[in-house]
Amino acid sequence: MIMVQAYKNYWRKYLDFSGRACLADFWLVVFDNILLTVVVLLLTGGSIWGLAQQLLDNDVSGIGLGVVGIAALALIISLFYGLATIIPNLSLQYRRILDTGLSARWFALPVVAWVLVIFYAIFQNGLLLLALAVVELVLLVINLAGTNRFSHKR
Repeated sequence: MIMVQAYKNYWRKYLDFSGRACLADFWLVVFDNILLTVVVLLLTGGSIWGLAQQLLDNDVSGIGLGVVGIAALALIISLFYGLATIIPNLSLQYRRILDTGLSARWFALPVVAWVLVIFYAIFQNGLLLLALAVVELVLLVINLAGTNRFSHKR
């Protein structure tokens, strides 16, 4: 029940860039999003895999309309869900950063991560990937930290 409540709060605080998000608030939502992704992959993964395999083998004659439809539907659902969760993920990350006792300036890290992902997709540069890995590692440490862990007023 706690997991469901955390996910409801995630959507209720869609645009809330104030307050705090404790460890449970953050990680339960991360787990929920992973769970939803796994469910979509399990429901449609076979058709996506089969479609990709046939396309890689240049065997388009055996591709059924149902396989293409299910794969397309899964991709569309994933795309819309991913776009719909950008803002609530950023607000949750912002609240998590504040909960650890860090200043709001640290919110630049997730923004930098998004920029690095976009640049890596365009340029396919190994240094961009390394920089992204470092930024994500720092964010992981922040997200694993307890409340007021980095506060000077402990």
